[in-house]
Amino acid sequence: MEKTFHLTVVTPQRVVFDGPVSAMVVPGGDGRLGVLARHAPLITTLAPGDLSLTLTQGEKQSFRIGVGFLDVLHNAATLLTESIAPA
Repeated sequence: MEKTFHLTVVTPQRVVFDGPVSAMVVPGGDGRLGVLARHAPLITTLAPGDLSLTLTQGEKQSFRIGVGFLDVLHNAATLLTESIAPA
């Protein structure tokens, strides 16, 4: 069973991340939200805060993001944010 999903993180300037991840935690408009492989379809707003990614080999990456949107569908997620910086 597949334990990863494809994530694309986009700002108005560029594509910041485009690849497989095993988990992600985002600052949703109504609180923190975790996403794993095969997550149910979802569209939500994002608040400014910390984005945490767990890559396929277990390594972690953290970013500070601005407001935006998250779309999850068919084992893929697209995160659109106005700004992003390493945490």
